[in-house]
Amino acid sequence: MIKHGLALSAALLVGTMAARAESTIAADSIKASASTVTVGSVTAEKDGYLVVHRTDFTGTLPGSVVGHAPVKAGQNADVAITLDKPAEVGSKLIVMLHEEGNNDTSFDSADKPAKAAGGIVQQVVTVQ
Repeated sequence: MIKHGLALSAALLVGTMAARAESTIAADSIKASASTVTVGSVTAEKDGYLVVHRTDFTGTLPGSVVGHAPVKAGQNADVAITLDKPAEVGSKLIVMLHEEGNNDTSFDSADKPAKAAGGIVQQVVTVQ
């Protein structure tokens, strides 16, 4: 009886861990053009948004938001984000995952960056 209980507990734990996969953006799946950023694979712990930021002069810190698209909790594939303003070829953009913060259906200041492994879930991409 104890063996069956342990096996069931282990199966439930593994199932729970799989259902709560850590938020990630697959770096090798991002493509950026002057008008669109496409992310091939993103995993979100909660519903939210993939947000594209311009970068500062160093190309490493997020600046103004230039586009966003909704994502659902779990695995998301081929998320396309249309940019509000064209980006220059060779410029860097930051794709950042934000979590829905106030249970509405629009991206706003309540939707804070998602964190995983102690840092913000983001990737830098160069416009091609």
